[in-house]
Amino acid sequence: MSNIHFILILVLFIVQGCQPVPDSEKTVNTTNPWTYWWWMGSAATKEDIKIQLQEFSASGIGGVHIIPIYGVQDNEQNDISFLSEKWMEMIEYTIDEAGKNGLGVDITLGTGWPYGGPFVKEENAAKKLQLETYDFGNTSKIVFDMDSINANPEFYELLKIVAVNRKGKSIDLESFKTKRKIECDVPFGSWKLVFFCAGLTRQKVKRAAPGGEGLVMDYFSSESVDNYLNHFDSVFTNSQFEIRPRAVYHDSYEVYRADWTTNFFSQFEALRGYDLSDVLPVFIDEEHPEHRYVQCDVRETLSDLLLTSFTRPWSRWAHQQKFETRNQAHGSPGNILDYYAEVTIPETESFGSSQFAIPGVRVDEDYEEERFGRPSPLMMKFASSPAHLCGKKLVSSETATWLGNHFKVALSQIKPQIDELFVGGINHIFYHGSTYSPVAEDFPGWLFYASTNFGRNAHFKDELPKLNKYIQNCQSLLQNSSPDNDILLYFPIHDLWTKDKGQLLLQLDVHKWSKWFGETAFGDLSKLLWEQGYSYDYISDRQIAKLQVNDEKNLLLNGNSTYSTVIVPELEFISKETLAKLEKLAQQGASVVFAGGLPKHFAGYKAFLENSPGLSIAKQRLAQLPNVYIENEGILATLDKLKIRKERMKLQGLDFIRKKKNGTPFYFVTNLSDRFYEDSVSISSGCNFLEIYDPLANKRGFVDVDGTTESGKIFFQLAPGKSCILFPHQTKPDLKEWKYSNPSDTIVLSGKWTVKFISGNTDKLAGEYNIQSLSSWTEWGDSALLYFSGKAKYASTFSLNGKPSPESAYLLCLEDVRESAEVWVNGINMGTIWSVPFQLEIPGTVLKAENQIEIIVQNLSANKIIAMDKAGVAWKKFKEINFVDIKYKPFDASGWEPSPSGIIGKAYLTKIN
Repeated sequence: MSNIHFILILVLFIVQGCQPVPDSEKTVNTTNPWTYWWWMGSAATKEDIKIQLQEFSASGIGGVHIIPIYGVQDNEQNDISFLSEKWMEMIEYTIDEAGKNGLGVDITLGTGWPYGGPFVKEENAAKKLQLETYDFGNTSKIVFDMDSINANPEFYELLKIVAVNRKGKSIDLESFKTKRKIECDVPFGSWKLVFFCAGLTRQKVKRAAPGGEGLVMDYFSSESVDNYLNHFDSVFTNSQFEIRPRAVYHDSYEVYRADWTTNFFSQFEALRGYDLSDVLPVFIDEEHPEHRYVQCDVRETLSDLLLTSFTRPWSRWAHQQKFETRNQAHGSPGNILDYYAEVTIPETESFGSSQFAIPGVRVDEDYEEERFGRPSPLMMKFASSPAHLCGKKLVSSETATWLGNHFKVALSQIKPQIDELFVGGINHIFYHGSTYSPVAEDFPGWLFYASTNFGRNAHFKDELPKLNKYIQNCQSLLQNSSPDNDILLYFPIHDLWTKDKGQLLLQLDVHKWSKWFGETAFGDLSKLLWEQGYSYDYISDRQIAKLQVNDEKNLLLNGNSTYSTVIVPELEFISKETLAKLEKLAQQGASVVFAGGLPKHFAGYKAFLENSPGLSIAKQRLAQLPNVYIENEGILATLDKLKIRKERMKLQGLDFIRKKKNGTPFYFVTNLSDRFYEDSVSISSGCNFLEIYDPLANKRGFVDVDGTTESGKIFFQLAPGKSCILFPHQTKPDLKEWKYSNPSDTIVLSGKWTVKFISGNTDKLAGEYNIQSLSSWTEWGDSALLYFSGKAKYASTFSLNGKPSPESAYLLCLEDVRESAEVWVNGINMGTIWSVPFQLEIPGTVLKAENQIEIIVQNLSANKIIAMDKAGVAWKKFKEINFVDIKYKPFDASGWEPSPSGIIGKAYLTKIN
């Protein structure tokens, strides 16, 4: 490629900040959650596809994301090769059948992950920079046999040969690249030869499906990406392929060791303005004082190439094919905010379990936090921020990956993770996930190795519609509204690129996010703003370049959401262009806050060499602008001075996201702590009445705002684990008044219970059990109950002091449920308890003086799998990784202790006033 081409790329960097959201011809259900749908060996039949799509639809799933992966042992005769005529026929059938059931369909543009396959040849495969060094000690002559370097098994292409001495002097030995031997005189001193080689990483597609096996492509090469996309052109331009998936998908960037590409030297020079060959001694010497500047430039070049060679061409190709795009940018060696901004639907990942303090919410003790990290809403904001800034409707999440070990995850563990995603700005949930499993396959069916299982054999399949309805109630509001954040928090990527002393390939992943985010001044400031109740989004250099200032002196990009101020965290290094743009914004009247003082250096080697007084002059100009705030401490006082809204409910232990609908703010609020139960709370949006919507119970009501106190307050109950949506009103809404529970008015259900097991492996169980107190049925003394998985019906009676009035209501509270409880009172179905707190409202119209109660409880399938593994049942029959546990070791439940099951502890009624 010519230098002119790369100058044009550089111009595009300046003028592009967000990819416009394409118009879509497809109308799909996005308010209901979707699910990953793994096709093992793509060994699907139309009959089973039809049945499973009907099951998805009936449960409240809104769509599926097809991912072809490895197959099942001894089932090769049924495998369907990726992109074969038969495979395309099955995809077309699935999309058509899904549409009949009101479902959308996304597909991975490949198999497994990352992108690659049999059509990726070595010249287009992922590459790494490989340095071969040979030390000659003190010498005045270098003699070297070139056969030594060519014998390296990983050698792909010899790029440069340089002789370097201890003083940093270098001699380019380019003329010897094609010769068999190097012989040259050098000034006497300590010399070494450095060979710069482009080696193949040899990484292959992980979890590839039949027909998809092969090398991973070179993401930094436009030729490699074009070659990959061209392979799909013939597929999707086929006249027979008339119906299309909604979107194509790219998984988290898991291309390892790939830090080089063909023609990197020429591309580097075009983008950075100098020849990397001239500073190779600096580049390879990590102790050299100028090394970090060159390192920053190399990292920035890789970041730019991933954007211009992959993300933009991939998005452009997809839109030409009338696909939307879903991309997990995390893991990329670059500014992930820019990659998220280029696609229709940015997608984050919730991997593992957050450590909620919610009483009753379990965290798998075998999960390895050091290895995999924990989810964080601050990390999730890297996906939602570009969506907010660029006006994208949807932000998705791979949800509940390895939330717990196989067969052990309950819906009560899933809901808080989803609530955390909601407050992080996510509004399009994708379960991780479901596996295509033949209908005739016995329990546990075909399973993907990474939990959580939302498939047809999941123990919570009957209760899943309850969770799906809750998500639908929330997402219908969160998707059809706009962000209402005040602060743009600058992500100082150049500071990170310059100061990080790790590997050249700095990948911003979701597992080790504490290294590149949590342990930085940027991370500390993000955490402080979050904990103090401020609403904000992250912004990149490229997005700052496109910011505008409106007549109200607010900041916006391309006419989307407005922000009151931009904050620059404490940093040492900043892009020269970014600082100039911040100065321009301030001159136009925008508020700019430097939270840790002004930057100390411009980033990049050219800026270092120029050593111009430009930075000090720019800092002097900035310091004189009245709306530039330079803080060494006291950022919160500055935000108060700027009248930036702060939601004080956060200080009381509640998490929230504030959004706007028709110009009016509303709040999704969740209690993920053990600090808040009830208190007076205030919101920054002034109002006279506050509507409360419980999306779990689908119940609405209103409360008066106490105008006698500052900002107005309301009395509010929100037990740990619960969530609600608050709508401010100036006039009284046409709703009933919200009523609260009264813990002082309690009736304990202390009578005898009869228990009958009604579904599951009941063949060895007694007909009926009589119990005096509620405890795990694994403790009832019947060994057969240790390994039972299914449903049990509890029955009892309770008395009230007379028949309640029709206007009254009671709250049924169960201390612990393992894992769900469908409640019937006097023969009427009251609903299902499946999330913490284990409570359910019983209206007075149902209750009598004497009442019958039946509770149908479903437990985990873990106890059944223990028995199967003890008996040596051969259900683990999958290829490649087969089946592993949460520690990625071969799965074996035979040594597990049975999981507690049933209703445990107290059961009581609390009156609602």
